[in-house]
Amino acid sequence: MPVAWGELANPAAVNVGNPHVVFFVDDNRAIDIETLGPQVETDALFPDRINVNVATVTGANSLTLRIWERGAGLTLACGTGACATAVAAIRSKRVTSPVSVAMTGGTVEIDWAEGRGIRMTGPATHVYTGEFDWDSFPL
Repeated sequence: MPVAWGELANPAAVNVGNPHVVFFVDDNRAIDIETLGPQVETDALFPDRINVNVATVTGANSLTLRIWERGAGLTLACGTGACATAVAAIRSKRVTSPVSVAMTGGTVEIDWAEGRGIRMTGPATHVYTGEFDWDSFPL
C-alpha cells in the first residue's frame, strides 16, 4: 500500500479473519510503536480500525514481530498477527516457509504456501481460569 505514518511506510494489507497491516523495517525495536500504532490503527483509511504489525527479517526463515492490536494496544504476542506477517513475508519473498516468528511473548512457527491454509505451531500456556454468570448479562 503506498501510504506512510512517520517511519512506517508501504505496508502489506492482510486479512486472516481480521484485518492487519504489516510493515517491514530494519529494526522493529527502534520503532515507536506506542505512538505510531494508535495512529495507524485509527486512521480514517481503516474505518473499522486495524491491527498493526512491525516486523524485522532476521534470517531466511525467521523474523521478529511487534504488534499493536486494535482495541488492545501493544501486545506480547498475536497468533493472527504472526500468521499475517509470515504470509506477507513469504509472498514478498523476504523469507521462505516455514517461518519462525519471534514475539515478546514467545515464538511460533508459521507454515504456508499459495493455495494452502496457514498452519501455526507453538507452545500453549494456560493463563487463566474463571467463571462467568451469563444471567448477570441478559441479552
